[in-house]
Amino acid sequence: MVTFKTLTFKRFTEIVFLNLFLFPIYPDNVKPTFVVLFFITAIYTLIKKRSCVFNSAIKFKNLLVINTSVFLMLVVSLLYSNNTSFGLKYIFRSLPLFLFPIAFFVLRESKTIFSVKLFLKAKLYFYISTLILFVVVFFIFYFRGFVTENYFLNYSYRIIGQLGRYSMHPIYASLITSISIIFSISLFKIKKYKLLIIIGNILLVLNLILLSRKSAIIIMSVLFFVFIIFNKAIKIKVKTFFVFLVLLLFFITIKFIPDISNRFNDFSVLFDNTKASSTNLRINLINTTLNAINEKPLFGYGIGDTKDVLSALEDKNSFFKGKYYNTHNQFLNTTLATGIIGLLLFIFFYSKIYN
Repeated sequence: MVTFKTLTFKRFTEIVFLNLFLFPIYPDNVKPTFVVLFFITAIYTLIKKRSCVFNSAIKFKNLLVINTSVFLMLVVSLLYSNNTSFGLKYIFRSLPLFLFPIAFFVLRESKTIFSVKLFLKAKLYFYISTLILFVVVFFIFYFRGFVTENYFLNYSYRIIGQLGRYSMHPIYASLITSISIIFSISLFKIKKYKLLIIIGNILLVLNLILLSRKSAIIIMSVLFFVFIIFNKAIKIKVKTFFVFLVLLLFFITIKFIPDISNRFNDFSVLFDNTKASSTNLRINLINTTLNAINEKPLFGYGIGDTKDVLSALEDKNSFFKGKYYNTHNQFLNTTLATGIIGLLLFIFFYSKIYN
């Protein structure tokens, strides 16, 4: 057991790092505090070791520049924005894009942080905290009397605004759920976690279905098929059974769960931009954003003016009915704010991460 007397700085750093993977159970107003704490811990490590960042290998310096480039690009775009108030708020929300690369650069030689054992523990923390979050959400809705015959239809809408500081958009909830399911693959290999993972994954898949985001369902289904088909450790009969089971579950879900049925029915009106649907909303947003980009293609409008520019164009389109929608696309939003120059830098940033 760790106490204040036995707590070493090395152990404290480990705890602060693992704490980042408990974010699903923390309210939104608390999360920034822990990000800053992790950053301060990293800077203190730098001071404590009295090391100089300039003595680092060139590959680490290059990584630091690349990983902070997206944030710095947004800061530069603020200089030619008219609405600096909105721009500063956006920059503040984007601070983790700057703080995390610096923190990990400083801690690059830490055998504690960059260890397979600790990362496995981090995956477990994230998995369990996600399970706790959505199980608690279910019980909150149950005791409020929301678990009715319309639960499937209303679940994804209730989590948007009826959970206080834990409210979130269903697509972000789907993202958290999907990451947890992906993390479970490596956790399942550990014998003592197998029962937890089996039960947990059943609950997480049900949660993914309840959230009714077709993009998340399609992506996770594709990833599942890729994992099953190309996994040499799984026998052909087992592969066939699971593929059939998932396909059956997929079609039953689409057919009998109203919210998901409605979302997949979007494809029937895909080329009729006058019909209201989530797919057509995104098509209209793409077209509107591209029209805006065409006006200032090289450097964009600056991060502060993206909302004003998009809002003005959306007001002219009857499809949006006077409501404001953001681009729903990071690549388009980056191009709108920083132009083709920013987009190329953004793509380069992602290519380096995947490499």
